[in-house]
Amino acid sequence: MDKKEQKIKIDKKVIVNALLTVLSIEKISPSFIRVQFSSNKPINVNPLWICPYLKLLFPDPLTGEIIFPKLDNNNKIVIGDKVRQLVRSYSVREFDRITNQFFVDFAIHDSGLASVWSQNAKIGDQIGLIGAASKLQFTDDCLVLVGDISSVPAICYTLEHLPKKQKAFAFIQVNDKNDIVPLVDGENIEVNWFVQDESNPHQLVDGVMSADLSEHDKLLFWGGMECSLARLVRQAVKEKYSHLSPDAFHITSYWREGFAEGEFKHRE
Repeated sequence: MDKKEQKIKIDKKVIVNALLTVLSIEKISPSFIRVQFSSNKPINVNPLWICPYLKLLFPDPLTGEIIFPKLDNNNKIVIGDKVRQLVRSYSVREFDRITNQFFVDFAIHDSGLASVWSQNAKIGDQIGLIGAASKLQFTDDCLVLVGDISSVPAICYTLEHLPKKQKAFAFIQVNDKNDIVPLVDGENIEVNWFVQDESNPHQLVDGVMSADLSEHDKLLFWGGMECSLARLVRQAVKEKYSHLSPDAFHITSYWREGFAEGEFKHRE
């Protein structure tokens, strides 16, 4: 399968429209609440996906109703503006194919649809799942993962599910030292943690740029972080590794300071 065929396969939309039920809730660090869900329908999370994510659909705050979208004949999601405001993308943190259960880590904020929901969630509460997806699959390229606190679940999941011979470097900036997740370094994995420091705002970018990746001919960059930080990382790695093709860089704006999801572009 060539890269064009692979991209078409990955990007093809599939709607699950499953009903999720809360099984457990746990505050696992100063920045995250972990929620365990069961699903009333099978969920496909391909083992080869890099940083897989879920499209979660939250109930209407006024009516409590969950309104699922549909696909039209052109493979486009048909969803009204009101319902669109209730959809959020969240990384898969853990997934059990046998029990059809998975875990999602919700970042703790004073406001925001998903964050507020997670802080008030109770066992038995329900939300919707439109589908699961990923933009990338593992290849022979050395994987370089870069992110701030918002992408910790995605990066940790990916490192914990690396194919046996896959090489990977990770550069992760968190809000608090207690947000650091125990991840085993090995022959094929190197993890670099940074705790946010207002006196050193460029430490994540500097860490990525100072890494010696010269022994790896093929690199695949994936990143998820705040919009302005994503812009800096994207520009820096593209300039340093200008010999790589454009499809070797996938740096996404997971969020933007002062904006709700849907009010900004996630990609360049």
